[in-house]
Amino acid sequence: MLKICVDIGGTKTIVGLINEELEIVASQKFKTNKDMPEKEFNEIISIANDYLTNYKDVDKTALNIAMPGPCDYTQGLFLNPPNLQKYKGFNAGAYIMQNSKFNPQFVNDTDAAILAEHQYIKAQTKDFIYLTISTGVGMAYMKKGELVSGVDGNFGEIGHTVIKNDSSYQCPVCKQYGCVENEVSGLAISIKASDILQREVSTKEAIEMYVQGEDKTVTQMIEEVLKLTQQLCTNLFSVFNIYHIVLGGGVTKSPLPYKESIETYVKAHHLIRHSPISIKISDLEANVLTGLYFVNE
Repeated sequence: MLKICVDIGGTKTIVGLINEELEIVASQKFKTNKDMPEKEFNEIISIANDYLTNYKDVDKTALNIAMPGPCDYTQGLFLNPPNLQKYKGFNAGAYIMQNSKFNPQFVNDTDAAILAEHQYIKAQTKDFIYLTISTGVGMAYMKKGELVSGVDGNFGEIGHTVIKNDSSYQCPVCKQYGCVENEVSGLAISIKASDILQREVSTKEAIEMYVQGEDKTVTQMIEEVLKLTQQLCTNLFSVFNIYHIVLGGGVTKSPLPYKESIETYVKAHHLIRHSPISIKISDLEANVLTGLYFVNE
């Protein structure tokens, strides 16, 4: 059975057709319409209907959608998505049911990702956290093989918890100083490097400068980012009493030594000595899109 799955991001949207082996049979990508949610979902519905017409063995009602939070995922209601402010208050679930025959299901993108990751780690453990570090920072939690999603699907909004209380960087979203997303995300690295060098610096360039040792201040900044990430993961190991964290997102696939540095720090500071701590860098492609296959399983 094939299922239609949708990954809505702040910049692009992917509508894919996924099989039970988590293979992408077909996919179409388009630029997310940030200003008009109705047009965004009209395009999604149109592509989904094309899949029904052109492919066999497609679930005719399933439309599994990952949306950037915070949202009320029980009904597909956008609450206050930082990168899609024009969507605030838009009920995607009601709109889809009024304009199609689909029965949509909604989840946070990190929840979709952990559903895919679970298929490959469940032989090793049924309890783990998925932490994504890219433009933003997100978290999902699998407990005894079951996704913990919270009251309305917003469990794991860790990006806007404070990790550095003496920070000089105020988050434009939550208005706090020193929140996780504003300190350790890829965007945070870019902003901090740009401030240091007084010119625009991409995340990729800043990381390359760190690897090459080109600028002492940039090196110190990224070392602090790594240290804060190590402390964050130590907190997660302690609070959730787990031994496994899977890291995803583009920044964690960079040359920065996330796995080694986090494992070393946690083993030195975690109160349960000699615990089997494991950090794994995800090697799955499109884990959000493919993980959506399991949303209504």
